[in-house]
Amino acid sequence: MSGASRQRAFLCLYSEPWETPLRTSKHHLMRHFARTSRVLYVEMPAHPAMALAGDGRLRRALRRTAAGPREVGDNIFVLSPVVPLPYHARAPLFSGLWANRLNQRVAFRSIRRALARLGMERPVLWFYFPQGAVLLDDLPHALVCYHVVDDYLAFSGSPRSLSTVERALLTRADVVIASSERLVDLKGPLAPRIRLVRHGVDAASFRRAGPAPGDVAGLRRPVLGYFGALHKLDLGLCLALARKRAKWSFVFVGPVTGSQGADVAVLSAAPNIHVLGPKPYEEIPAYLAAMDVAIMPFAVTPLTMAMSPIKVYEALAAGKPAVSTPIPELAHFGPLVRTATDADGFVDAVEAALSEPAAWADRRRRFAENNTWERRFDEIEALLAEALERKRRTGGDLGR
Repeated sequence: MSGASRQRAFLCLYSEPWETPLRTSKHHLMRHFARTSRVLYVEMPAHPAMALAGDGRLRRALRRTAAGPREVGDNIFVLSPVVPLPYHARAPLFSGLWANRLNQRVAFRSIRRALARLGMERPVLWFYFPQGAVLLDDLPHALVCYHVVDDYLAFSGSPRSLSTVERALLTRADVVIASSERLVDLKGPLAPRIRLVRHGVDAASFRRAGPAPGDVAGLRRPVLGYFGALHKLDLGLCLALARKRAKWSFVFVGPVTGSQGADVAVLSAAPNIHVLGPKPYEEIPAYLAAMDVAIMPFAVTPLTMAMSPIKVYEALAAGKPAVSTPIPELAHFGPLVRTATDADGFVDAVEAALSEPAAWADRRRRFAENNTWERRFDEIEALLAEALERKRRTGGDLGR
């Protein structure tokens, strides 16, 4: 631990389990910070009501909390806290501000112990879910950043009081970053320094792909595919599309259980739909390379309307045409991404994509090369440096 206390450090609050089947923007960014800094990544706290699901999540979280932070990579440590109450819209008795404050006081005990163990004295507080903001004054820090990658208030389980918590974070954060223009519009009125930094892509990984995996290699072409969180999809639209083109193959790669999964039983009604389950991130480029068109049949909801879909960048990096339901952020991609609102429109858009000149693949790859994660990291590092300089110039207390 020698010199750890003098090293720049990041405390990430809160996010999906580190071992989630999907690689998120949080994974990419925290791995970047870990190149030169120590990172404590705190997963969304578990609570006793999770025992009702019978999936072992609470038991695992209790074991991991007792063990303290676990090292998952160079300079990256993960903590799995447990809190006493379900702060959730489906638990009205515990959806008030008091319940969140109690939860955070409990969670922060384990967080403080982990910070001390890792020698992280004044980390940059990097918020995703904003619940922990109620204890900003209780934790010394160098900077506060709120990285808004979803409209968390649109989540079905978000209690109404979360808007009060988020409002306080938006007004107090030194840096507010939003990943889509829609999020800038939603959060900007409370955060005058908000900045747009879109998601990016590991272009090199998606440009290089091995042979088609065995579970897709023999499928009838064309192969249309989706990879990612299945809970964001309009499954009725997926089924209607498959029925309209029974000779096309439809592939869905992603978790079918957990917070990112969905009940995909409805899709079994179409024999040309193949739900393959989650795949390691390192294998996704090969699955994408086996697809003729990447489809994103998102359900149109407040959540999806505000998102910046990483998978669009990844499809373009692989040179693949993409067809999606219309969400505002897709305007950024111009003609490289086609949109459709129903099954008939999807069929027309896919058929147009299949007849594109081969040169369009190079256009898509060039777009991806200009939107890599490395470029996004540079933008974010510049915002952090600017905020630190602003604090120094105005005499701000870097310990709070």
